[in-house]
Amino acid sequence: MYEMQSPPGPETVLDGKSYLYFAGTGYFCLHGHPEVIAAACEATRRYGLGSATSRHGFGNNPPLVEVERHAADFFASEDAFYFVSGYCGNAILAQGFGDEYDLILVDSASHYSVFDGVLQGRCRSTTFAHCDPADLERKLREELRPGERPLVMSDGVFPISGAIPPAADYAALVEPYGGGVCLDDAHATGILGENGRGTFEHLGLSGERLYFSGTLSKAFGGHGGIIARDREFLDRVRSRSHLFNGASPPPVPAAAATAKALEIVSSHPEIRRRLWDNVAHFKSALEGMGFEVDQTPVPIICLEIGNAEEMDRIQRSLMERGIVIAFTREYAGVGENGALRIALFSEHTREMLDRLLEELSALV
Repeated sequence: MYEMQSPPGPETVLDGKSYLYFAGTGYFCLHGHPEVIAAACEATRRYGLGSATSRHGFGNNPPLVEVERHAADFFASEDAFYFVSGYCGNAILAQGFGDEYDLILVDSASHYSVFDGVLQGRCRSTTFAHCDPADLERKLREELRPGERPLVMSDGVFPISGAIPPAADYAALVEPYGGGVCLDDAHATGILGENGRGTFEHLGLSGERLYFSGTLSKAFGGHGGIIARDREFLDRVRSRSHLFNGASPPPVPAAAATAKALEIVSSHPEIRRRLWDNVAHFKSALEGMGFEVDQTPVPIICLEIGNAEEMDRIQRSLMERGIVIAFTREYAGVGENGALRIALFSEHTREMLDRLLEELSALV
């Protein structure tokens, strides 16, 4: 394990040494932005570290309310619910649905948080093959009883592969049963879609039975999770999940920093376009090297090269050359050999991208 001794960015200090950094999830490099840090400091001086009570009673404070206001504006929704961790989003939604759905069908490669969330639901569950509408259709025929309503749960962008699920196919399959689709959009919110609203916007989908939860700790450079929706739905979610009335809210400094980061992303869409340009350049170059990569704007590149020993060698050799990428052996959706994961940021320069490409070409 390494110790990060600077904010995550295109150049990051690990164990006292500066590296070109292509890991993690700080896609817009806002975690160390001076305005974000200043907002956290000012709010701490004014409001302290936290309210020391739940939001149901006296625990609301201006930074928390500001996050939800900015998030509702960003996602063009009536309201938003801000909570302590994006990991909780799937559980909050599963609890919030109550008895609305009778069977949850989960992509087998979904993130741990999706499976943990399913456990909080009040209905049966099963899995279907990764990104496979045909297998989902088969499971619906086999598992769904007359009169029951299904809910599909999946990542919106899978965190290691960067794959986007065929959510339009899922929605079409469950629509005749009054079913819905729920996505963990942690790696899509802020990034995908013309306005950065995530996977559904990217795919051109909308509807009352399409749900998502997001995180503000990745692209947005803040901390905590978010669900943006109409006020009636969110009132029901707040009352059923108990995070609103039974848990401490996000700390004041984190909330203030998050509100400022949301404001920056909202007012500077060129950050997202800069990231898309970097992704297009890098993926095109990888194709030219003979790799098979998708051509989506997702800033996650997954490479499976040889076996685990070979990928471990590549990752270690890059670190010796001052470049960090991740080698993931055990994670949701990763095969038995693991995978190399490269994360691209909006603030990576073209020279940084080309340096990594050159070193990869020499090592493969």
